[in-house]
Amino acid sequence: MTMELFSVSVLVYLGVLLSVAYFTLMERKCLSSLGIRLGPDKTSIGGMTQPVTDGLKLIVKEFVAPTNSVKVIFMIVPCVALALCFAGWQIFPTISLSSSSSNDLLFFLVVSSLNAHVAIMSGWSSSSKYASVGGVRGFAQVISYEICLSITLVVVMFFAMTMSFFSLSESGWSLWWCMYCFPVALLWLTVCLAEANRAPFDLVEAESELVSGFNIEFSAGGFAALFIAEYGMILLMCLVTVMSFFQNACIWTLAGSTWMFVKMSAIVFFFIWSRASFPRFRYDQLMLMAWKSLLPFVLGVYCAFFILSKI
Repeated sequence: MTMELFSVSVLVYLGVLLSVAYFTLMERKCLSSLGIRLGPDKTSIGGMTQPVTDGLKLIVKEFVAPTNSVKVIFMIVPCVALALCFAGWQIFPTISLSSSSSNDLLFFLVVSSLNAHVAIMSGWSSSSKYASVGGVRGFAQVISYEICLSITLVVVMFFAMTMSFFSLSESGWSLWWCMYCFPVALLWLTVCLAEANRAPFDLVEAESELVSGFNIEFSAGGFAALFIAEYGMILLMCLVTVMSFFQNACIWTLAGSTWMFVKMSAIVFFFIWSRASFPRFRYDQLMLMAWKSLLPFVLGVYCAFFILSKI
């Protein structure tokens, strides 16, 4: 049984790495099309091996730590980020991993909250002004939007009466939960953008202000690990969105699993489209929206469903 769990986990992790590689290619192609450009098209046919060559280039480069950095933490942070990303993917619905789990919703919330420490640790250990500002921004942003994210998941949990993503996904086959609470689904997608530090909420990596933000001092394999962890968490958010709001029964069949990946691809495109369409928020607008708009709204929805459940 242990070897079976290990082999399934390795397959899931390899799938994540491959998905991240071609997520980047999809993003560059979509952004270039939306900007009336070509995008990568030189490497192989249509640029299909561009992510592979980019990854190899990063791996063979020398990993350089700044002289005044906290070197031990500086070198550990990329490993921690990658480990948290892979830990989060333990909720992926496979027979060996999550079908028997009854509290993987709580596990996802724990992993996503721990992910906030990556930005602050990398920013502090770099001993760079740009990285420090990006780290503080990232920590405050994730902590603020984590509350909205958690309460939104609790609302969905009230619908299905379960804390398992596996059970949650199969509980709404006749009608997606987002049809019951469409404003909550829109709020969830907004919070996902902020949690993943994606545009228009990418204040952590604001190129016009912070050059590259919390990861500015990382190079070679360290930068690649942070990059993979960031995009792996975006894909994980897409998976959680599908299982929470766009339920997918019969996941073990070919048609069910294909339908799940189609919906995940649509949500991935939403992340890319939002980057190409919306201007970046100011940081004060970002924080005020979390505390004065989104949080009161989701608390109101939570109280309404709680009262209705008692009637």
